[in-house]
Amino acid sequence: MMLGSFYYKGKAKIALKGNWQTAMLVAFFSGVMTTLLQVLQLVLLPNQLDYLSMEAYAQALLQVPQSNLVILLAVSLAALVLSPVLAMGCNHYFVQLNRGNDLGFMGLFSRLNLFFKALWLFVRMVVQIFLWSLLLFIPGIIAAIRYSQAPYYLAENPEITAGEAIQRSKTAMEGKKMNYLSLVVSFLGWTLLATLLQTYLCEVNYVIGTVVGLAFQVWIAAYQNASLANFYCVNSENGGVRRAYDEMFGHFEQMGMDQESIDRMKAQAEQELQKQAQAQQDDGTMNADEESKWTLNDDEDTLD
Repeated sequence: MMLGSFYYKGKAKIALKGNWQTAMLVAFFSGVMTTLLQVLQLVLLPNQLDYLSMEAYAQALLQVPQSNLVILLAVSLAALVLSPVLAMGCNHYFVQLNRGNDLGFMGLFSRLNLFFKALWLFVRMVVQIFLWSLLLFIPGIIAAIRYSQAPYYLAENPEITAGEAIQRSKTAMEGKKMNYLSLVVSFLGWTLLATLLQTYLCEVNYVIGTVVGLAFQVWIAAYQNASLANFYCVNSENGGVRRAYDEMFGHFEQMGMDQESIDRMKAQAEQELQKQAQAQQDDGTMNADEESKWTLNDDEDTLD
């Protein structure tokens, strides 16, 4: 048994209550360089859909003014070097928001001192995911999930190296990859709805459709960032998973679920926790801090 995506999303909504406006601004500006690059590509480059073949499109590209290409190159480089550190500031903002600390919009820039570390971590992750993707598509996805927590670990522990952040992520994701994937996939419905809404509204009025579609997508980005940050909080803190299970089972009891079913789920959760702990001990990835997280007889962390 694993924690459902509804748990992480429910905790995220609690954290976002009263903070939606700032959270949406942080989510938007964390990816503003990529958004700017996409807009410039639409404006400065010919639309591939207007050409019947790749050869015709290639000829059209040759006619693009050199100044346009220089602008695109400059913005591309800026996006490459700035996006990682802004994304890390975004991660830090949402992690702290889940912990009850509202950093405000300036939280987006709270990790600028990690500029080179963030860039190096981004490069390492991209290269390693790419190399795994050369084998097959699925290993690439697994690698991306395995390293997904590295930016959070670096954002919350500025003293560690990029390599240590990646190793911590690999350790933390032992036995939790499907849990993380289910959380990410749970937002596909919202994304599809935003796309359909924007497409429909653009047929009525292009400006209104674009503005509404963008606002909806930024709302989804804030919601998703808060949920993924909560995933990190639960799985990185000592006893975090057990406390999350306790809270989830408490909700089930309040909903009137019978005690026998809850006890059965508790037993399944206990087996899963033991299995994950044993796997980490076997491969030597569990350190002292992580051992305390998986202590089964600690009164503070007991399921019962």
